[in-house]
Amino acid sequence: MSVKETRNMLSTFAERCEEQGGRGVETLQREIICDPVMKFFPEVNPEVIQYELLKHGLFDPTEWKSLKKMVRELEAKNVWDIVKQEYKYLRELWDGPKVSIYIFPIKKESTLRRKDIPRKNGIAYKKVLFLFVSPDLAKEEVKALVAHEYNHVCRLHFIDSPPAAIPLNDSIIIEGLGEFAVKQLYGKKWLAPWANMYRFEEASEVWHRHFAPGLKIKGIKNHQLYLFGQTNTPFPKWIGYHIGYQIVYSYNKKRGPFVMKELLLKSSDEIIAGSDFAL
Repeated sequence: MSVKETRNMLSTFAERCEEQGGRGVETLQREIICDPVMKFFPEVNPEVIQYELLKHGLFDPTEWKSLKKMVRELEAKNVWDIVKQEYKYLRELWDGPKVSIYIFPIKKESTLRRKDIPRKNGIAYKKVLFLFVSPDLAKEEVKALVAHEYNHVCRLHFIDSPPAAIPLNDSIIIEGLGEFAVKQLYGKKWLAPWANMYRFEEASEVWHRHFAPGLKIKGIKNHQLYLFGQTNTPFPKWIGYHIGYQIVYSYNKKRGPFVMKELLLKSSDEIIAGSDFAL
């Protein structure tokens, strides 16, 4: 397990799309990009995985004409080498598990210069990690993405529960640890905007009123509203991510300092109880 050679997959996809005149690109993406990773998801079908990857930032299949150009631009930034080096470094630093890493261009709409749309994203599972990146990322942004997502892999191994059994308190701390790892390694300059998006009083009120009663809700799919927030609901945008980071940050400040290797092995209840968001 390691950083996979996705450049070959991407080139094959673009060439097959060209041969077929742009017809059936959704099916081609599923066959060439998604089928090779199905070994990590034996209980679901390729359509489900394709939907999940697209939802988190995988390039749209209709973007096949610009794919080779994007790959060349990512190569010019040494993205695959940066990820390999960072993965090796972090695995040794955190005594983390082996994982397969797949790097793909992020969908074009996510590269627009808008504050609400990321130019990088990822999705982590216990044995596989997907990174979606834009060619205009700085080296430090790529490293921060790897740290955040690989930290998730390490935490998921500690929790050792299937996604449907993970409670909300664990989901919140997973995100908080991931971003706190970025701060510890690279400094606050490379933190995500949501890390310091709200005043403590504002976040604390939402936490105690709306999060506290639901901290044992199980199933990652049931945590989306809490994590991402939504307009016209009691949950402001990115509120769960923000609170997760602030919980870990304040716990480390009050009870630490700890190295990340120590934090990864602490229970979510302990971290919450020792933070500024204690119940």
